[in-house]
Amino acid sequence: MIFITGDTHGGFQRFSTDHFPQQKQMNRDDYAIITGDFGGVWDDSPREAYWLDWLEEKPFTTLFVDGNHENFEKLNALPVHT
Repeated sequence: MIFITGDTHGGFQRFSTDHFPQQKQMNRDDYAIITGDFGGVWDDSPREAYWLDWLEEKPFTTLFVDGNHENFEKLNALPVHT
């Protein structure tokens, strides 16, 4: 399954099971693609770490296409996994 959504700007609540119940049938081979401003890699705050960990615990794989308002210096410094 592929789920596509627009900009999140760090508002990941849309991925809760209340708003996105389809994830109950998903696994790591299924994808949630954020098309636009992800907003999850910005300031290394405890709030940001909480939400990134929360997303990591989801059953699906999260992918995102960067938008106009990303922290490109931080994104470009992240390791690339192939």
